[in-house]
Amino acid sequence: MHKTVNLSPRLQLIADKVREGSAVADIGTDHAYVPIYLIQKGIATFAVASDVRKGPVEKAAVNVKKYGLQDRIDVRLGDGLEKIKQGEADTLIVAGMGGVLMCEILSAAVPIVETMDRLILQPMIGQEEVRRWLEGHDFKIIDEALSTEGHKIYNVIVAEKGKEEIDKEVYYEIGKKLIQNQDPLLKRLLLFKINEMHKIIGQLENKDSENASVRLGECRQRLREFEKLMN
Repeated sequence: MHKTVNLSPRLQLIADKVREGSAVADIGTDHAYVPIYLIQKGIATFAVASDVRKGPVEKAAVNVKKYGLQDRIDVRLGDGLEKIKQGEADTLIVAGMGGVLMCEILSAAVPIVETMDRLILQPMIGQEEVRRWLEGHDFKIIDEALSTEGHKIYNVIVAEKGKEEIDKEVYYEIGKKLIQNQDPLLKRLLLFKINEMHKIIGQLENKDSENASVRLGECRQRLREFEKLMN
């Protein structure tokens, strides 16, 4: 009997958002740890582990074989969702990359994305772009959660088909669900955002262009919103 794969806090949070009985497509799978864990725990029935880089795909294949799961996990080399067939997965995981790249991957495969019951997205940066993409493509954010590794805070966004209008600009940057759920790491995230905004404001105050002045106004407004959420 093989030992269960141990996941890092970030990957564990992703795995925790997968519903029992799901068929999963994990894009940017790296070493295929999440699909292996999901199959071992009986959460997923089948998984595709796909990555654009040859090295990780080879490593993923070695890991899948090591755990004897070749019949349940299909490892594929491909860009984005190009190797995912329509109807073979109902849950899409895209993790460990920037939000802009994530949106490009989703946009390039809208017909496949639309067949998914659930999207589990973990952008390293650019969460704002991801939330905008979901809203624009009729996906509703049903859950969000944060986890930490070292000094970094990671954001996992769970979306399902449905209409949603994000009613406040600040919710693109700080997910509304994080506030509703009173996520234990929300204060820490807000503190980081507040410090970041102070730095940007400091730089803009020394600039004398019209663009800088407009941007300065926007940043001060955003800072007030973050501080309001903090309180």
